[in-house]
Amino acid sequence: MDSVSVNPNRRPVGNTSPCVLQEAGKVEEELEGFIRVYRNGSVERFSYVVPNVPPSDKPTEPVASRDVVIDAATRVWVRLYLPAERNGKLPVVIYFHGGGFVLGSPAWSIYHTFMCRLASEINSVIISVAYRLAPENRLPAAYDDCFGAVEWVRQQAAGSRTVQTAKAPKEAEESWLRSYCDFSRCFLAGDSAGGNTAHHVAIRASKKDVKPLHIRGAIIIQPFFGGENRSAWECETCDPALTQKWIDVFWKLSLPVGASRDHPSCNVPNSTTLQHVLLPPILLCISEQDVMRERNLEYYEALRRAGKNVRHVIFKDVGHAFQLLQPQSPRIQELTRDIRDFINKY
Repeated sequence: MDSVSVNPNRRPVGNTSPCVLQEAGKVEEELEGFIRVYRNGSVERFSYVVPNVPPSDKPTEPVASRDVVIDAATRVWVRLYLPAERNGKLPVVIYFHGGGFVLGSPAWSIYHTFMCRLASEINSVIISVAYRLAPENRLPAAYDDCFGAVEWVRQQAAGSRTVQTAKAPKEAEESWLRSYCDFSRCFLAGDSAGGNTAHHVAIRASKKDVKPLHIRGAIIIQPFFGGENRSAWECETCDPALTQKWIDVFWKLSLPVGASRDHPSCNVPNSTTLQHVLLPPILLCISEQDVMRERNLEYYEALRRAGKNVRHVIFKDVGHAFQLLQPQSPRIQELTRDIRDFINKY
């Protein structure tokens, strides 16, 4: 066991001795190799299936990375990615990882690899956000943390000195952001649950004054949506990257207690708010074999009916999270090309 996190009002599981596990009670939910939730609210998390990797800012790296704590109270942090080859200041992409709001981290090896590649191929600074996870912190905690990251970037754009690196927390001047970022060209992005989050954070940002930061667009990849009624596609599709069991556990653990899957955080395509909110231009990336495909297409149609500026791209012969799980797929180059073209357009 690598780490244990707990409901703040519950006793932690601690070491997995029989007496401690007996006190924690029956296991209520488990995603093998990732998380185990006990009846008393205790949570065990594991990292032996997908390992965590550290950042690296060695001069020889094609993309340097660095971890920065942005909120000491919540311990929310970000991993910054800076391409070695750059001419002038670069666009900023604030990225939200997937994992059903329950799993995931910028430190996951599969995310770190993809972020390094993405930063290089779109020639942008990427800020990947480590938001708080459910069930310890249910929605809207992820939205709060990710909008908090937008606010933190806004503070950097305004010249506030709040950066705290893990190695040198007091060296506030050590900021890649002010040195290398074009804050007039900021984009929100995310995949799966992070795509869901990008949608909600874009709505929040449209209601706030985030100047001198200018959010030019949102890149929403395979967004994780749902609803009380399963579609025929969801029932018939077998996507090993996102099974029905995992979907059920993710929503059970992440939605507010007592909420159904028609909650606005989940059933976004049928949310009435789309007609009444401002959204930046959206690039919606859909995988042809993804169990979320029909939900994603519903989202596209809802945005279009609401008069939003949205373009969708369907990637053939791949499923959910292919950019993480199939690193040799030629579709990744297509994805990064579409993202680069979108950023260059705005």
